[in-house]
Amino acid sequence: MSKHVIIYMPLIGEDNVQWATSDDNGALTTPVSEGSLREAADSVDGRRCILILPADDVLLTQASVPGGSLARAQQAVPYVLEEQVADDIDDLHFALGVKTRDDEYPVVVISLDVMEQITELCAQAGLRPSEIVPETLALPVLTSATPEMHVWSALLDHGRAVVRLADYTGFATDTEMASMMIEGALGGNDSDGPVSLVAFSTHADNKFNVPAGMELEIRQVDHRLALYSSGLASAPRVNLMQGDFNIKRNFDNTWKPWRATAILAACVFALLFAGKWLELSSLEKQKDALDVNISEAFKEALPDARMQRPRRQVQSALENIGAVNNDGFTSRLAQIAGSLSTQPQTVLRTIGYRNGRFDLDLNTDDVPTLDALKSELKERGSLNMSVQSANRENNSVRGRVRIE
Repeated sequence: MSKHVIIYMPLIGEDNVQWATSDDNGALTTPVSEGSLREAADSVDGRRCILILPADDVLLTQASVPGGSLARAQQAVPYVLEEQVADDIDDLHFALGVKTRDDEYPVVVISLDVMEQITELCAQAGLRPSEIVPETLALPVLTSATPEMHVWSALLDHGRAVVRLADYTGFATDTEMASMMIEGALGGNDSDGPVSLVAFSTHADNKFNVPAGMELEIRQVDHRLALYSSGLASAPRVNLMQGDFNIKRNFDNTWKPWRATAILAACVFALLFAGKWLELSSLEKQKDALDVNISEAFKEALPDARMQRPRRQVQSALENIGAVNNDGFTSRLAQIAGSLSTQPQTVLRTIGYRNGRFDLDLNTDDVPTLDALKSELKERGSLNMSVQSANRENNSVRGRVRIE
């Protein structure tokens, strides 16, 4: 079962948070810890992380935007809600939830400065939350045993009440003002039927009043994070990390200016690699052809021997038969084979012998290579090479040389 970390920030701007690990069923799997944001970030250890903000800093509302385009809704919502917010819409951040059947979007509004402050604190601490959620929407959405009854939920903690009225609405206030706020919410409640309230209390002495005629049930909870964990596992919510605060979008914006440069660099690297590979492949083929020629010459000179180190074997054979002199056929053939082995770009096509002369038909890369072969032969003994003809064919030179 996968696990994630829930972090609660009681006061925006202060480096003091509470955190615990939760499973996907909404149960805490570790005790609640309290400390700095960096300490909380260290405990994440690559797991998914949800940061919960105090409800006092957000506004929960709805906006009607006809049409099916989310991008259009994101652009239109600030202007739709312009009359409902006190601040300039350019100073606010709007996050949208899932659209309802009536083309209404649940909206969470928060100060742009506050949102930037939160993300900067997270960046400094090395924390990359996958979601930032107001605590109102971290409370569970409860269902009643009877269809006509609607159930709201609340958290009571140290004289403060956080109330979730429905899927995406709610408020936070002190417990003394809560009754009046709930009464106002009942007056604007569009649902039919009575409403009851289940209040989760972290302390037994929490006092809480509701309007007359409203059913109230108080349940004890060990810690607010235990309640948030349950709510996040089952209830709908709105992630504030949208728009400019979307991690993927920020990555795309950073990557986009460098995309063309990176693609060009990759293409250049691929071309260089392909060129080197082709060059190496050609050299390997020439080497293989030369090995075949040497093997054939060796078998002709020493048909009963197994070729291992051909030059030494040929010299040893000549010493054994007393034919080490430079005028012997085998000695001269060994000199030719040894000289050819130093020119891997030269391929021997045919070799002929008549009246003490060797006639070679060669393929090589360029005319200077033939001169290098001539010099190599001269260094190995008294053999002289003369070029009979040299013609360029495609990308190579075909030469006929005589050695005597």
